[in-house]
Amino acid sequence: MKKAFTLIELLVVIAIIAILAAILFPVFAQAKAAAKKSSDLSNVKQIGTAFQIYTADYDDVLPSAYFHRAFNPALGGTRGGYIHFSGMLRPYVKNDQIWVSPGDAIGGHGPTCFATANNNSGKGFPGGQQGDRCPVNSDVPGVPSLGGFIIDDQVPRLSYTVNSAVMPRLRNIRDVQEGGIRVISTTSLDNVSGTIALAGLIDNLSCLNGQSLGTGLRNSSHRSTNAASRDAANRVQYLGENTDGSVSPLYALNAGQVAGTGANDLFSVCKNTPSGTLPLITYHSARRWGNGDNYGMADSSARFAPFAQTISPSRYMWGDRMYTAAGQQLLDPISGNPVTN
Repeated sequence: MKKAFTLIELLVVIAIIAILAAILFPVFAQAKAAAKKSSDLSNVKQIGTAFQIYTADYDDVLPSAYFHRAFNPALGGTRGGYIHFSGMLRPYVKNDQIWVSPGDAIGGHGPTCFATANNNSGKGFPGGQQGDRCPVNSDVPGVPSLGGFIIDDQVPRLSYTVNSAVMPRLRNIRDVQEGGIRVISTTSLDNVSGTIALAGLIDNLSCLNGQSLGTGLRNSSHRSTNAASRDAANRVQYLGENTDGSVSPLYALNAGQVAGTGANDLFSVCKNTPSGTLPLITYHSARRWGNGDNYGMADSSARFAPFAQTISPSRYMWGDRMYTAAGQQLLDPISGNPVTN
């Protein structure tokens, strides 16, 4: 007689395989997520190294988050977009893929200013994102228009942003003359190894949408982030420009007000009701990896940290002051005391 498996034996084997699969698949998923997180940390570290090389070339001075080409219209500035920090670092980072996080759900943002005639280094424009067609027209009366449109000096796809407490946005010359906004040297930082310079850029278009680009979910990938607010309730953004550069007092973000739950959670609020008034921390992917993100510090090191830990008033990792705005001190909105870094 030929030996064979019985139906019951086959069912038992199938059940065992199903049980093993149910046990192992979550383990495989966790291992894959851990690998992506490690890859993202490597990206952050390499960009941090690029910052270090850049500052070595420029007398220890950090770059700006961006420089608007219309910074000084009196000198012939144009309305032709932004020179982004990623564009400034591009000579030191030869692989554009490093700027894309494996945890970015949309595969990175395209530049804010994007002309359809320009193929953005062969990448085109990301699906679902709306670019701003920035004209290359002179702002100076009597100077003829150059015509056409321009693309930002920015990497083709972007998953990271910078902390504007250490790298300012140079929007126009009034921000410098009236708001005291400036680039800074790393030597001016109180705790260079404990101050965040680089962080993840939010991959939700509603949270990153900007009023300056009009209606619709236009891409605002040039924007930087910070952990400051103009009110103790942590609901009014601090931009770092001439209109609010001298605001006092200036408040540090509080974990209970920012990273709470439900309606009290700013990262949920910005997705459901996008607003141009929310603190700029909502431009940050604070939960890219569970309860936190990989951060690049001002000394070029990189580490993972839970977001709530980064805004502890006793170890405020976003900087205890706005170094780029005359070093204005940040206050804990609960105690009213200065936060420490």
